[in-house]
Amino acid sequence: GVRASRIASGYGAKVALLESRLNHGIAPEYSAIGGTCVNVGCVPKKLMVFASRYPGEIKEMEGYGWKGATEGSFDWKVFLENKNQEITRLNN
Repeated sequence: GVRASRIASGYGAKVALLESRLNHGIAPEYSAIGGTCVNVGCVPKKLMVFASRYPGEIKEMEGYGWKGATEGSFDWKVFLENKNQEITRLNN
């Protein structure tokens, strides 16, 4: 896939990636370059896990010397926009 082609091109090989779709997101558009992991699997999952950790970690910060840190609020729309921007970056 993408990783193997980047490594191969780093060694001077000429590579090409072919995909039936160029967009990522909810099926049937998720088969863009980068495959399942980048588009709808590993990467989105990790971003969601990282976002979900914030409230719990912020509660522990006072013990590390941080004063005034608050949980705040979560904006799903902003998260999705930023997730899609990161996936687009990885696909290019």
